[in-house]
Amino acid sequence: MKLSLPDYVVVIVSDLDASLRFYTDVLGLELGHRSGGFAQLRTGATRLALYERAAMAQTVGRTLRAPEPDAPGFELGFKVADCDGAYTALVERGARSITPPTTRAWGQRTAYVCDPDGHLIELAQDLGRPAERTE
Repeated sequence: MKLSLPDYVVVIVSDLDASLRFYTDVLGLELGHRSGGFAQLRTGATRLALYERAAMAQTVGRTLRAPEPDAPGFELGFKVADCDGAYTALVERGARSITPPTTRAWGQRTAYVCDPDGHLIELAQDLGRPAERTE
């Protein structure tokens, strides 16, 4: 068996309508289609989908608890040309700030906001070279 490029990522959400408003109105992603408690966004080669927790629980045949607000299990990372500008625009549109833009030692400038369920959204701008190390 050989796995290849991920085809899609599904984010389990508590309220699909609220999450769709965030992902489309705040992040600016385009809705591809919606069916009941499931929605898929147009995000290129690796698609991003939202699945309401109750609907996903029915699909997998077991109860699914929401994660603790301060214990996210993953982040969604988006490359941006201007981390500071993207972060400011998202916060102005209603995204909750987690970490303001910060230059990282690995050569990126990153910032974090979160969606209505507390899932981390990273904005990552490549700076072209690793930052200078100071020890």
